Amino acid sequence: MTSTISYPLVVFYDAASRECAAKVEPLLHRDTAGRLQFVESRTPGIHARDAAGRCWTGIVALEAAYRAAWDGEVSL
Repeated sequence: MTSTISYPLVVFYDAASRECAAKVEPLLHRDTAGRLQFVESRTPGIHARDAAGRCWTGIVALEAAYRAAWDGEVSL
């Protein structure tokens, strides 16, 4: 079963981690539609929460963010 992401998608990422910062950097410049909000966090990794309160972590959160930035169409 899939569910559509409710925007905005809030992306929490470990800004002290070069790996996380490198994954988020392209998103900061690509999201021209304003579907994403970014929050620097001290929690390791990448996490996301949509407007409906649904949460994702790791690669699933990153995939949702990249899809939102590129075309706005994502179902998880």
